[in-house]
Amino acid sequence: MAFARILRSSALMGGASVATLAAGFVRAKAIAWVAGPAGVGLMGICAGFSGNVATFAGWGLGTSGVRAIAGAEESARPAKIAAVRAFGRLLAWLGVALTLALFWPVGWATFGSSGYALDLLIGGLAAPLIVATAMWTAILQAQGRLRQLAWTQVATAVGGLALGLPLIVLGGLHGIAPSLLLAAALPAFFTWRQARAASPPAEAPPAARAEIAALVRLGGALMVVGLLSQLAAYAVRLLLIRQLGLEAAGNYQAALSIAGSLPGFVFAAMGTDFFPRVAAARDETEAKELVEKQIQAGLLLALPLLALLLTMGRTCIHLLYKDDPQFDGAIVVLRWMNWGVFLRVVAWPLGFWLLARGSALAVVVVEGAAAALMGVLPWWLIGGSGLEGAGQAFFLGYVAYLVLMLLISRRRAGAWLNPFTLAMAGLSAAALWAADATTDALGGGWAALGPVGLIGAVCLGLYLRALRRETKA
Repeated sequence: MAFARILRSSALMGGASVATLAAGFVRAKAIAWVAGPAGVGLMGICAGFSGNVATFAGWGLGTSGVRAIAGAEESARPAKIAAVRAFGRLLAWLGVALTLALFWPVGWATFGSSGYALDLLIGGLAAPLIVATAMWTAILQAQGRLRQLAWTQVATAVGGLALGLPLIVLGGLHGIAPSLLLAAALPAFFTWRQARAASPPAEAPPAARAEIAALVRLGGALMVVGLLSQLAAYAVRLLLIRQLGLEAAGNYQAALSIAGSLPGFVFAAMGTDFFPRVAAARDETEAKELVEKQIQAGLLLALPLLALLLTMGRTCIHLLYKDDPQFDGAIVVLRWMNWGVFLRVVAWPLGFWLLARGSALAVVVVEGAAAALMGVLPWWLIGGSGLEGAGQAFFLGYVAYLVLMLLISRRRAGAWLNPFTLAMAGLSAAALWAADATTDALGGGWAALGPVGLIGAVCLGLYLRALRRETKA
């Protein structure tokens, strides 16, 4: 895949992610104004619960479906699509059953009472919708229909915000869960419409048991990994609630939302365009080349935003949530998380390589070990460092994940990342550190726009140069 193509696909999905990002922050800001950090914490708990249920019920179909369809010959794809549809319908109903079975005990275990059980039930009903969205998205993604996915992302972000905001304003704390349910319902509906148009069910052959069995085998491994990751994130919130209170969990959620969302367009492009192409690569040499280019493109695209978050964390927290000392606890957490996200930009293409081409056992062992570490570290660090320890655990978890992925890639391809990619990662880290140090020397605040602007200009120049060079070629 040409470097310019990676940049273009990242820009396309990035534009769609901006709409989702903006809608998410407007929703979070409304919750912060109406209900404060406790409301942001409840949003994180409801989203975490539905995410855990969706991860288990979804059985890794969003990834295994892409891998099955993208890696198949053209003539075999209709059978793969039929299997994904049939399996996805069963999993969506499983999501409904699990939500109904778990909302009460989970609510009691989390809050020590049944006061928020109804909120968890409403928010948890997003889980089967998330599973359905993953099913339809996998079909579109494996066929390379990025424009349809981007359009759907924009339409559902705007629609979900328009319908959900009145619920938050009128319902307060108890309007949060219904707004999250609406935000999950719209993508399910629109991706269903797009997938039906792209691959009409009437033209598909009956789903074969062998095809579904293959999805079950690989999906089971992915489900275990995804569930461990979700449970680790949920455990951090639970630990914060029990030791520091719901407001601490809200501050953590505020920092996590910003750190994970602003560079999210890079990760969105990895899932939509990069992952299917790695799955369809002829051999490991071609796959490694794709990974190298994705890391380079990811660093180029994410660096300006990471610099902005690192140098203007306080301004971002107060601007996107509430200019209130109650949210100051999120600032130091965001600082640690920014460095963790930087490492994730380098590590995730390697992880996608393993997901696309590795065995089910390798995926479970590697990704499961990383998820377990992300869950264990906060137990050690929060007790001594408080809320900041949660941010430190996030960073150290991705240090370990990157080291592990580098070792795995060395074993799979017989070589480390090439010197250019390593040098680019090192120079990017140095640029972030220099921007942070310069901002501190200038007194912080809006002075950060100078070094951030310089980094953005350099990255934009390199971006345009890459596009021109490969267009001429």
